[in-house]
Amino acid sequence: MKKKSFLLKVTMVHVVTYIVCGMLSMVLFDYGTSVEQIGMRDTGSLSVGLAPLFQIFRGFLFAIVLWIIRDVFLPKKNGWLIIWLMILILGVFNTPATAPCSIEYFIYCESAPGTLKITLGGLLEILTQTFLFSIISFYAIKQGEKRA
Repeated sequence: MKKKSFLLKVTMVHVVTYIVCGMLSMVLFDYGTSVEQIGMRDTGSLSVGLAPLFQIFRGFLFAIVLWIIRDVFLPKKNGWLIIWLMILILGVFNTPATAPCSIEYFIYCESAPGTLKITLGGLLEILTQTFLFSIISFYAIKQGEKRA
């Protein structure tokens, strides 16, 4: 698969899965009334509204990393699992930021009353989005290789 096609597919898969999972989670976990409790911006703010545009850049960053390590996961039958585990380990649980559900979060942050619902909702959203991203990206890339 050509590099440009690879980068475009992975970027678009990230953007679509991010938007779909984010919108579902906003409704299921009532983010509109609970994000303030954990210090996040109101869901009606301009920057939150522009989040899908920022995801193009994030998706492109994912695509660059996956392009670099494609020889690790592409030959494997379950290469999507390698992608997913890498994202979860490096990007969710082991991130150096104090992001919810990370090791650093549990060390340095105190949970405010009532934030368990949004923390668990956020984790479920992240697990679902990265799972879908990993599977769809893997098979979209594999499909592109078959055509090449």
